[in-house]
Amino acid sequence: MYSGQQTTNSRWGPVSSPQLNLFDRYQGLPDLSCLGLLGQAVGNAGESIQAPYPHTLLVAVTAASTVTQALCDVEKPVGGKTSLSLFTLMIANSGERKSSLIKYFFRPIREAETLAEEEYNALLNKWKQEIHIWDLRCKVLEKALTSAISQDLNSSMEG
Repeated sequence: MYSGQQTTNSRWGPVSSPQLNLFDRYQGLPDLSCLGLLGQAVGNAGESIQAPYPHTLLVAVTAASTVTQALCDVEKPVGGKTSLSLFTLMIANSGERKSSLIKYFFRPIREAETLAEEEYNALLNKWKQEIHIWDLRCKVLEKALTSAISQDLNSSMEG
């Protein structure tokens, strides 16, 4: 319910909601300043991006969850294990810095993924070269073995 809206309670009549200012609305949200790196990241993002604190907090927790997702597994009620996941949804008006927050917190994750993909591709190319060399050596050995068997058969038939 938004400030100034009235609801009707059929038993007690109209009830008006209290007017909340900006600071009262965000009261009770956790202060992360004591959490070290995460608290600093939330504070820095809030200052540099000028986004509302709840949005900054939500995106920060989502990014932290993404990074730590592989560290734990959970058992499903129906059996089986899966990775621990946190799904979030942020609905906000245009201009409330949603994209800027996501870019801010997920940039290191994207950079790490890009680096990991480059390393993987380098290792894959090296493996492909090694497999190609191994295939060539196998073909050389097969030819040598075929030639040796053929010569052995020819000499045993002549003798």
